Amino acid sequence: THFRGSYLMKNRFLSAFFVLSSVLCFAGGASAAEGPSPEKGRLLFNSFSLGGAATATSCASCHPSGAGLEKAWKNPNLEGQVNNCIAGPLKGSKLDVNSVEMQSLVLYIRSLKQ
Repeated sequence: THFRGSYLMKNRFLSAFFVLSSVLCFAGGASAAEGPSPEKGRLLFNSFSLGGAATATSCASCHPSGAGLEKAWKNPNLEGQVNNCIAGPLKGSKLDVNSVEMQSLVLYIRSLKQ
């Protein structure tokens, strides 16, 4: 179990590093703190560290390539549903609904609209 635990921690660190470096590269360094975007949402959707997740899962683990979310854009409480998934299956901490991270996730999920 020690090996598995250290493997998961390393995996989470690499995932967090990848997401952060991807966001910084995509956004051009210092501008990463600017507004939400579907691209930031896509990166977060695939991140194993979303909300400090305590599992080696991401949104994409249950919804590969956004499967099953084609009609999620209709949900008037999409932010609440995202937080339920983060707190539930991912075992992470809910995001502030006004945060760049949440708004980016919502933009990405809405981009999957059919």
